[in-house]
Amino acid sequence: MLAFLYRRKLSFITLFVFLLPAPLFAQNLFLEKIDVCSTASFCMDCGDPKATCDQFTLDYICDQINRKYILKDAFGSISFQVLVEASGFSCVLSHTDVTNGPLTAELIRYLNGNIWRPAKENGKPVYASVNVIFRFANGKISSQMQRMDLAELKPPGDPAIYNKTTTYPNPSLKSYEFTTWTKYNSPLPDNISKSCIVDKSDVLWYTTIKGLTRFDGQNFNPVNEFNSPFNAETDVADINVDKDNNKWVYVDDKMYKYSDAGWQIFDFKKFVPPGAIRILNNRHGDLLFATKAGLVVLRKDKVVVLNKKTIPLLPSSNVYYVYEDSRKRLWIGTSKGCIMIDHNVPTTFNTSNTPLKDTYISNATEDEAGNLYFSLTACNATPGDNDKEGIAVLKTNGSWLHYTDKNSGMPSNHVNDMLYDKYEHVLWIGTEQSGIVRFNLKDGWENYHNNNSPMPGYTINKLAQDSKGVIYAATANGLLRIKKK
Repeated sequence: MLAFLYRRKLSFITLFVFLLPAPLFAQNLFLEKIDVCSTASFCMDCGDPKATCDQFTLDYICDQINRKYILKDAFGSISFQVLVEASGFSCVLSHTDVTNGPLTAELIRYLNGNIWRPAKENGKPVYASVNVIFRFANGKISSQMQRMDLAELKPPGDPAIYNKTTTYPNPSLKSYEFTTWTKYNSPLPDNISKSCIVDKSDVLWYTTIKGLTRFDGQNFNPVNEFNSPFNAETDVADINVDKDNNKWVYVDDKMYKYSDAGWQIFDFKKFVPPGAIRILNNRHGDLLFATKAGLVVLRKDKVVVLNKKTIPLLPSSNVYYVYEDSRKRLWIGTSKGCIMIDHNVPTTFNTSNTPLKDTYISNATEDEAGNLYFSLTACNATPGDNDKEGIAVLKTNGSWLHYTDKNSGMPSNHVNDMLYDKYEHVLWIGTEQSGIVRFNLKDGWENYHNNNSPMPGYTINKLAQDSKGVIYAATANGLLRIKKK
C-alpha cells in the first residue's frame, strides 16, 4: 500500500498497488491497460540500441513527485510499459496500479510528455515498448529503466515425462486457480527461486538468486539494504521460521535471525566451520541446520552438534536433510545414506531391504494417520532418471512402498520437495523436470506442468502452504500460487 499526502491540498490519499500477472507475450504486459495508443505493430524491449529515457529525466520526474507529495509511509512499486514510437514520442500502454490513483495518472502524464530515444533495428528507428519502474522507500520515489531478458520470455521447453504408461486426465485441475508472478509483472527481483516459507502471520517469504521478498497476498515488500543487513540483489540460499515466528535467513555463509527486535547475526561458524546447507525445524519449532560437518540443533539458545564423532553409525557427517516424525524418531539423510534414531537407538539402512538402501532422504512429510513419505536421492546419482529415487512410504504397520515412474503415476523420479495438504488430504510433489504432482494417497496421480496447465514451467524447487490452504511454489520461472476455487 502506498500512503501519501498531497502537499498543496493536504488531503490523505491511499493507493493500493496490487500487482497481478498478465500474459507476457500480449501487447499489453501489465494488467491495467490504457487504450489510447496507436499499437499497430511493435516489439518488446527490442532493438540495438534499445529505446530509452535518460536517467536524468526519470530523476527529474521523481524530484517533482517528491516535492508534491509526502511519501513518508509509502512502500511498494509501480511498473509502466511505455510504447516509444520511431519518432521518439511515447505513450503508456499498461501499468500495475489497479486503483488507477492520482499519483499514477500524474506519472503517466510525465512519461507521455517526454521525448525518448527510439529503438533501432538495422540502423532504422522502430516502434518498441520498454518498462519503467517507480519504487517507494524511505519517504521518497525513485525510478529506473527495467530491462527485459528476452530469453526468459521464451517458453521453458517441454517437461521430461519418463513415465510412458500413465495418462494424466487431471480431473482436479479445473478446481484450482493458478496465478504466476515474475519479475516482469511484479516487484519480484528475479524469476528463479529455490526456497520459500509462510510464517505464522501467513506472510510468504520468497527467496530468489537476486534478493528476498515478502508477500502478504496482495503486496510485495522487498527485503533490501533499507530494512535488512543485506542488499536488494543478495543471493539468499535458504530461509525458515521457528516456533516464535522468527525468520532465519542464510546468506553468504552467514545466518541471520529476524525478530521483533530486528535483524541479528547468528555466529554459526563457531559451532560448524563449513556453514549450513539447509535450515529445517522439528515439530517443536527447534531449529535444525544441515551442514557438511554434521547436524546442528538449536534449542532455547543451546546448541548440539550431531556428527560421526557423536554418532559413529551416522553414514556421513555431510548432512543433507533431517526430519522428526510424530513418534519423535529422527530421520537423517547424509551423502552416504540414511539413519533413523529412535530414543537414542540408531538404525541404518544401507544393508537393509528397504527403499532407503543406498539413498538419502531429501524431504519428508507425514499424514494424519502417521504414514511417512520420503523423497529419495541416490547416493551415487548419475545424470538422468534413477529408479532408486522417487517416493518411499513407511506405513504405520511397518511395511514399505516405493513409488517410481515405473510402477506408479510418478512422471519422473527426482523430487525437489513435498507437501502434505491437510485441507484436501493429498500429497503435492514438486519435481525437477516434470512439474507438480498431486497424489490422493491411493491411486489418483495428477501431473501439472507448462504444457497442460497454467503452470509457468516444470521445475518446482519448494512448496509452502498458508493457514487457508493456499499453496505457493518456488519455481525456476516465477512465483506460483495454487488456490482452491
